[in-house]
Formats: sequence, C-alpha cells, structure tokens
Amino acid sequence: MNPANLLFILSDQHTRDITGCYGHPVVRTPNIDSLARRGTRFSSAYTNCPICVPARASLATGRYVHQTGNWDNAFAYDGSVPSWGHRLREQGFRVASI
Repeated sequence: MNPANLLFILSDQHTRDITGCYGHPVVRTPNIDSLARRGTRFSSAYTNCPICVPARASLATGRYVHQTGNWDNAFAYDGSVPSWGHRLREQGFRVASI
C-alpha cells in the first residue's frame, strides 16, 4: 500500500480570522479554502508557547519547549530532536519542509 499524501501548511502570522474557509466576509483565500474543503482543518488549536520558533519546534516534536531547547527565535529548530517528520520518513514517506 502506498503512503497517503500529507500536506501540512504552517504560515507565520496567519490566523483563521483572515481566511475564507473560516468565514471572513472580505478576504479571499481560494486555494486555502479548496484545500480545507477536501482535507482536515481545526476549529480549536492551542500552542504551548507564543514565540514562533519554540512553538514550531514543539509542534514538530510533540515536546515542551524546555525539552527541545528552543527558547526563543535566535536559532531555528534544526531537527536534532526527532520530529513527526523523522517518524514519517522512517515509515517510507517522502518528507520535505519549505
């Protein structure tokens, strides 16, 4: 069986309040809306850190900020703490981050 496609979009400073699929009356986001119709979207999501890099490292690894060592935005998450991307690759998925 071939692995399914997984597309995970994480954009900076982009809240659900400014997308059409969540009901914004003016802002048009047709590509995001199309993906949302055909995929999964969250109605409630929370972060354990309000700072970008630590939050992303936590999201990628499933660990708390103090466990990843990414305390601020000074250094990007470098993959030294295994992430779900590592686990997917181990299972035969092609994984890319852009």
